[in-house]
Amino acid sequence: MKSKFIHIIVILLLLPLFSDAQAKCSDFFKYRRPEAPYEYNDQSSSAVCVTGQTYEFILPLTKGKDYRLKFYAAAVFNNRINFKIIDQSNHETVLDLPGESGSREEGSCVLADFWNDDTGKSKHPYFDFYPVTSTTLKIIIEVLPAPQSESSDPNVKKQTKMNRGCVTVVVLDKKADNTSF
Repeated sequence: MKSKFIHIIVILLLLPLFSDAQAKCSDFFKYRRPEAPYEYNDQSSSAVCVTGQTYEFILPLTKGKDYRLKFYAAAVFNNRINFKIIDQSNHETVLDLPGESGSREEGSCVLADFWNDDTGKSKHPYFDFYPVTSTTLKIIIEVLPAPQSESSDPNVKKQTKMNRGCVTVVVLDKKADNTSF
């Protein structure tokens, strides 16, 4: 009985430590505002991710809405993430981009801001989808391993450095401009 009581106390003390990282990821939405006429979609999500892992996110899109997707990642990953979006209806790759490219031009990367000449401001990348029929997108997020320091000594065992941080998929939507009854 006493052992069970101690286990319950330990679990209650450790629970906030495990939920803290997830809570910080979900707090992300408090600091972002959607641009009109788009609004946040409830399918927006954040997750704690680890370097060297691949994650999948299934996103159903409905006819009659236009969608805008934005991606954000913790600085600990240094934008070393690959993003791929596949349309599940025809298995076509819709997007296959790195987190950051050398040019940082519009449409060349997913995480790095680019310079918009029209507005004269830096803008975060986004990707618009206008589904003609309801469909499902599979978003594949590959968090690349952290670079390792090289050692010429064969006796030195190389350790894999694992970083942990939040990756967020922001889903915005609005009523489609070309809808009829």
